[in-house]
Amino acid sequence: MKAAVLHGVNDLRLENLVDPVPGRDEVLIRITACGICGSDVNMWRGTNEEGVFPIVLGHEWVGEVVEVGSGVSQFQVGDRVVSEVNVGCGQCQNCQDGLWPDMCAHVEVWGFRAECPGGMTQLHRAKEARLFRVPEKLSDEAAALVEPLSISYHAIWDNGGVRSDDRVIIFGAGPIGMLAMLACKVAGAVVTVVEPQPGRRSLAKKLGADLTLDPTSDAFNEQVDDHMKGRGGSLVIECSGNRAARGAMLDVVGGQGRIIVLGITAKSEVSLDIDQLIFKSARIIGSEGSGFAFERTISFMDQSPVDFTGVITHTLPLTELKAGFELAAGRDDACKVLLRPSIGD
Repeated sequence: MKAAVLHGVNDLRLENLVDPVPGRDEVLIRITACGICGSDVNMWRGTNEEGVFPIVLGHEWVGEVVEVGSGVSQFQVGDRVVSEVNVGCGQCQNCQDGLWPDMCAHVEVWGFRAECPGGMTQLHRAKEARLFRVPEKLSDEAAALVEPLSISYHAIWDNGGVRSDDRVIIFGAGPIGMLAMLACKVAGAVVTVVEPQPGRRSLAKKLGADLTLDPTSDAFNEQVDDHMKGRGGSLVIECSGNRAARGAMLDVVGGQGRIIVLGITAKSEVSLDIDQLIFKSARIIGSEGSGFAFERTISFMDQSPVDFTGVITHTLPLTELKAGFELAAGRDDACKVLLRPSIGD
């Protein structure tokens, strides 16, 4: 089988690997679509420290079960499935206390470790306990967005939710920011998207953002004040990981507002005016991973009137792996880039 293997910074290869064989409690999956995540790109470029090389990349995948182990009872050949990235051991004290899998002392991180290969490949082996069935209504393209949408869903709804009367400001119009915007629009909120790249601002507007702003504009703060009628945002979601955006969070949040930070950057330190936080009685909440939100995210997508696949701007075969990464690395007209492995290529 062909697989995308990252051996080190700027060392991404499409390799032929031995086909995996499922164990007793495992299934073999033919991957039909896999998204390129910003974390994949950053590991490739060396701008984060999340992975341990070598890695079979890919954690935003959907596939079809083609073989099941003798002990598998929940899935059968032909089922379409997706999988969580972080899987807790269930035995450590954090797991016993019900903390999210990201807090597990022995967490498995699929697509980021050699011993936990990802889905940017033609065939993938997975324990059935990791898997979730995809509803018939969801296309492969939509199902490949379950993982990134679960990041936004978990960040928003597990940290207070979003209301129809919220004044939402989202920093970053990458895939996570776009999906957060769409999720907030489902709730009926007014959403402002802040993004320096004009192509992404245009896409955000097309997908339903009420207002898009360029943070590099000299008029940025005035535009926020005008749109928010001087009240600031009641919910600010930082999805970019950009230092300037993080520094601006407290400037744009309103009184008793909530700030949710989920954009990841390698060791980015930002000075914050804590007096501003105090006087505004604002809250800052960090959000990592999906929590236990995968099943709820799938249900949300299945019942939502919104077509989340609008964030997908490019679809390429796995054989065009490097071209896909170049696109995802920051081209103005690119948002979510999907790879479509095909057995036999």
